[in-house]
Amino acid sequence: MLLPRLITAIVGIPLVLFSVYWGGIPFFILMLGVVFLALREYFVLAEEGKYEVQPLVGIITGTLLFISIFLNSTSLGPLAENQGTAAFLSLLLIPIFAREMLRKQPHRAIERLSVTFFGAFFISWTLGHLVLIRALRPAGMSYIYFVFLVIWSIDTGAYVVGRRFGNMRLAETISPKKTVEGAIGGIVTGILIAMLCRYMFLREAFGLVESAVLGLAISLVCQFSDLAESLLKRDVGVKDSANLLPGHGGMLDRFDSFLFTAPLLYYYLTIFKGN
Repeated sequence: MLLPRLITAIVGIPLVLFSVYWGGIPFFILMLGVVFLALREYFVLAEEGKYEVQPLVGIITGTLLFISIFLNSTSLGPLAENQGTAAFLSLLLIPIFAREMLRKQPHRAIERLSVTFFGAFFISWTLGHLVLIRALRPAGMSYIYFVFLVIWSIDTGAYVVGRRFGNMRLAETISPKKTVEGAIGGIVTGILIAMLCRYMFLREAFGLVESAVLGLAISLVCQFSDLAESLLKRDVGVKDSANLLPGHGGMLDRFDSFLFTAPLLYYYLTIFKGN
């Protein structure tokens, strides 16, 4: 199990780091692929759970929502002025309702509307904040490196400590293998790596205490985000969202920790730091 995880990391981590470095279109393409695959995995999970959904409409509208978020961070739509994403989000239900109106029978329409809209919105909206963070000036690249490195370290710290010392179950009905000891290990690791990142390349952005508090906040929200995705998988009775990445499951499994963490960091930076 360790070897496939290692191989996936050796291939995937440099790809992510280089796309973050280049920013713009390369990072957008990477994240577009992530969002598209995560959406696809979500709708496959929903169908496996015997939920009525509109997979094609959900994937298309979710992908378009992500694209509109990216455009909101470019010269085509400055962050402070563009209302395209808000407009698109407001109109997102129209194609989902339209598809229902074309059916001969409206049976379970509410279920299809709800489950489809949730997936299209939840995945695209939350992960879309990563491209918004990268577009922040002048330190967008550093912020993205920061959140990736901290989250990766949290996952690693929780995994190592949990396997070595884990005894008390954290949320047994949702994620049986996660332990309180592992969660604490992830928190400690996250705080230390956040402070190290501040020392290495974010001295102008964060104070020492601020970086530690951010590390704590990201550690807590990151693990909550992970459990949120696990909740969806437990509902349909599967371990991984897909078998796309050897040793890591699916794309949704790999990016589940960012679902709530990316919005947390983005709004902290824009509201409290004035970026």
